[in-house]
Amino acid sequence: MKRTFIAAVLAVVAGIALATAPADTYVYQTFGEPVSFDPVRAYDTGSGEILENVYETLITYDGAAIDQFIPALATSWEASPDLKTWTFHLRQGVKFHSGNTMTCRDAEWSFKYGMVVSNPEGSTAYLMGNQFLGTQIDGSDPQAFQDAVTFEQIDHAAECLDDFTLQLNLTRPEPAMLAIMAFYAYSVIDSQWAIANGMWDGTEATWTDWIGRDVTQEFMQRHESGTGAYQVVEWTNDAVVAKAFPDYWGGKDPIDNVVIQYVDEQSTRILALQQGDADAIQVNERSELVKLRGAPGVDIMEEGLGDTSVTALFFNFDINTGNNEDVGSGQLDGNGIPANFFQDVNVRRGFAELFDQQAFIDQIYEGDGYTLTMGLPNTFLGYNPDVPVRSLDLEAAEGHFRAAFGGELWDKGFEFTALYNAGNTVRQTVLEIIKENLEFLNPKFTMNIRSLPWSDFLARTGEKKAPIFVLGWGADYADPINFIDTFYSNSGFYSSRTSINLPEMQAVIDQADSSSDPSERAFLYKQVGTLHYDLAPLVVVPEQNNFTVFRDTLQGVYYNPMLSNAAGFLWKAVSKK
Repeated sequence: MKRTFIAAVLAVVAGIALATAPADTYVYQTFGEPVSFDPVRAYDTGSGEILENVYETLITYDGAAIDQFIPALATSWEASPDLKTWTFHLRQGVKFHSGNTMTCRDAEWSFKYGMVVSNPEGSTAYLMGNQFLGTQIDGSDPQAFQDAVTFEQIDHAAECLDDFTLQLNLTRPEPAMLAIMAFYAYSVIDSQWAIANGMWDGTEATWTDWIGRDVTQEFMQRHESGTGAYQVVEWTNDAVVAKAFPDYWGGKDPIDNVVIQYVDEQSTRILALQQGDADAIQVNERSELVKLRGAPGVDIMEEGLGDTSVTALFFNFDINTGNNEDVGSGQLDGNGIPANFFQDVNVRRGFAELFDQQAFIDQIYEGDGYTLTMGLPNTFLGYNPDVPVRSLDLEAAEGHFRAAFGGELWDKGFEFTALYNAGNTVRQTVLEIIKENLEFLNPKFTMNIRSLPWSDFLARTGEKKAPIFVLGWGADYADPINFIDTFYSNSGFYSSRTSINLPEMQAVIDQADSSSDPSERAFLYKQVGTLHYDLAPLVVVPEQNNFTVFRDTLQGVYYNPMLSNAAGFLWKAVSKK
C-alpha cells in the first residue's frame, strides 16, 4: 500500500467524502474501536476483529461452521486418551509480518507469555488457567499468583518437542480444547520481534516482573507481527488500515487494502453503504433494514444464520462510589444510591419488571427475534426453556420497589446514571425503555443515561463505577460454562464489573463446572436458569435473528457467529467484482 493511499484514507475518515470504495480496498464501517493489539490483553470485539485477521491460531473454524475445525498454523494434531496432552504439528515456511520465520519457539513463547502475564482483563487466565496451571488466579494480585504458580509449571505447560512440534500439557482433561484453541487469545506471536522490542524475554529470571503487568503500556499494545493475511499499517481513533501481506503462506489476498472505520452514527453508516462508500457495515437493529431493502447494489444475508451471543443489563452489586458522579450523593437519600443498592433482590426484581420484552422485539427487531429465559444461547447444553421471562408489569415492579430497603426506597426515591457504549442504539434503547417506565412509576425515581466511547466504557465498568450497564458476550467456544460462569459466577469474567455474589447460585455453578457428565451438567445449568428468574441478577435482552449487510460487489461472504467481526467473515475470504 502506498503511503499516499493511507493518507487519503485517513482524510476520508476525518470527514472528506469518498465517492466509492476503491476496487482494491475493502471498507467496513462499525463502532467500538480496538482496545489493544496484544492478543493476551485484548478481550473485546473491537480488538478481536483486527486480531483474527492479522494473527492466526493453530486451528481455525471451517467457514461458517462453529463446531468444525481445519488446520491453520498447525497442519495436524492429536490428543492423549485422557485429553491432557495435546500435540500440534506446525506448518513450515510461515513468515511473520516482520519477515521472521515461524518455528515452534514462537508458539511456545506465545502460550507462556499468556500464562505469565495472566492479565485480569485478558482471556488466557480466564479460559485456560485451570487447565494449564490448576488455578484461575490472575495477575490482579501478583503475589497470590506467584504463590499459586511456579515457573516450572508454566515451562511444562507448553513445550517444543522439535522445531515444528508443540506439546501442550494440561492439569485436567479439556474436551473443548479445539474450540478454545481457535480463539484469537491463543494466536502465535512473533517472539523474536516481541523480545527485541522489550516484551518478556521468555526466561525464568524475569518472569515475575511480568505477572499482572499492564501490557497496555508495552510495545505490543499498538504494534503487531502475526502470520495473518493482513498486516496493520495505521491505527487512529477513526480507523484501522491494513494491507495484504505479500508473503502470506496461504497466498496474497486479492484485496490489497482493508479499512475499518469507526462511525458511531448508524445513519451515517447506512448512508455510506447505500452510496457505496462502504462495502459492509454494522447495523444494530433489524428495524433499520427497511432503509436498505431494495437499495441498488445492497445485499442482505439473513436466512439460517446462527447466534452464539447474549446481551444483558447488568446490576453492580458493590458499586465503587468513590469520586463517582454516576451514583449522585452515594446515599439512599433521594439524590443518589449507595454502593449496595443492587444487593437488595427487590430492587433487581423491580427493574426486571420494567423491561417490555415483546414490545422491544416488535419495535426494534421488526418482530424477528426471541426472548431468552437466562444468560445462555438457547441452542447450548443446559438452556432452560421452561423458566418464565419477566416483562413489563408495573404493578409487580411497584410491589418490589415498595418492599426494597425495608420500605424506605419508595418514599425516599433515588437517582443514578446508567451507561452504554456510544453507537450501540440497541443497548441505548434498552435503557431508555426502563428509564421511561421507571420514572412513570414513581416521580422520585430518576435514572439518567449516558454513552461513552468503547474503551472508556470498558474502563469505567472495569473500575466498578457503573451502577447499571448493558453489555454483550459472544461465545469464545460453544460450551455453557463460557456463559454461565461469565455472567453468574463470583469468579467469572464479568464479576470484575458486577461484584456478583449469590451463594445459592454459586453452589450450583461449582457443582456443574466440576462435572463431566453431560446429563448432570444440563440438569444443573437448568437450575441456574430457575435461579436467574428468582434472584434477578441481570436482565437478559431479547436476541434478534442475525443478518449481515454488504454491497453486491463483495464476493465470498459467509457468516460465522463465533467471529468477533459482526460482518461474520475473515477479510481473506472475500474479494470484489
